[in-house]
Amino acid sequence: MSSKKSNRINVARLVYCLLLTDTAEGTTYGPVKPFGKAMQIQITPQVATGTLYGDGNKEEDVGMLKGIAVAVDTNKVFAETRAEIMGNTIVDGIVIEKAGDQPPDIAVGYEVEQLGGTKEQVWLLKGKAQPGNQTIQQSTDNLNFSTDSTTINFIPRESDSQIRFFGDTANTDYTAAQATAFFASGPVTYPKKPETP
Repeated sequence: MSSKKSNRINVARLVYCLLLTDTAEGTTYGPVKPFGKAMQIQITPQVATGTLYGDGNKEEDVGMLKGIAVAVDTNKVFAETRAEIMGNTIVDGIVIEKAGDQPPDIAVGYEVEQLGGTKEQVWLLKGKAQPGNQTIQQSTDNLNFSTDSTTINFIPRESDSQIRFFGDTANTDYTAAQATAFFASGPVTYPKKPETP
């Protein structure tokens, strides 16, 4: 087994980039940008299921991944980021939301810190953000912080049907060079292992 023991303790380094093109010929992305300070990320697979019976017995019971719904809770999504991922306009520092605004396709990445100095790294490759939820509270005897929650639905890419890349430095097959390159650019492909001479 190539993986050593590791336990998740923190989510960090939340980033995104615009998906510029996605066709049978390939996929391209814009530059990687910070999304916001991550508090929690909830992943819900969207699964197509099917059961087949024959002669009174269950012959097949299959679940296939069709997409992933992601709820991203952050301290705050900044105005520029919010406008870009929701397809809004920003003029003179004001975000203008209109009926019919179309969110662009984006990729979202993040790291999960683990005990022992290891980390998981994740890219979700093609999704659209839904209008975000906000929790805004009044301060009383204590400070009550207000937060943002964004739901993004990810689907397979046209170019290769891929939905997510996942690397874990607790696995000795996943190199430090791969981990360094993971968020260096948009996830056109996963970072390959360096070739040995």
